[in-house]
Amino acid sequence: MKPLYVADTVALARYLEDNLPRKANEVFEAAETGTTLILVPDIVIAEFIYIGLKGRLKVPDPKATIAELLGDLESSQFLRPVGISSETWSVFIDSKVPELHDRIIYSTAVSNEADAIITNDPQIIASTHPTIW
Repeated sequence: MKPLYVADTVALARYLEDNLPRKANEVFEAAETGTTLILVPDIVIAEFIYIGLKGRLKVPDPKATIAELLGDLESSQFLRPVGISSETWSVFIDSKVPELHDRIIYSTAVSNEADAIITNDPQIIASTHPTIW
């Protein structure tokens, strides 16, 4: 089975900006070649769109970047959008990650048995799940 990762919003944005640190970039490059799979929780997609519309992406045309991401998510073999399953909600209930969005990302990783979360978020890093940045 392929290694499985979950991307948070910062990781996804910095991937699209071509501005990831080495280890995180290696995971995305491996996914592009088909040797890994990256799950993108719906909350990450929502946050990405929100920050894009607020002008917080470092790209010339945020709406075009948002449209590109949405198209990529429909056709990508290595980025897979994922909703919140009942198993994810069960993990969510017992999670110690305090912030709502981070808690959903963490719970998605745990319930899908992801190898790691691609994140630089201190609250997720402090969790019991492996992270890469």
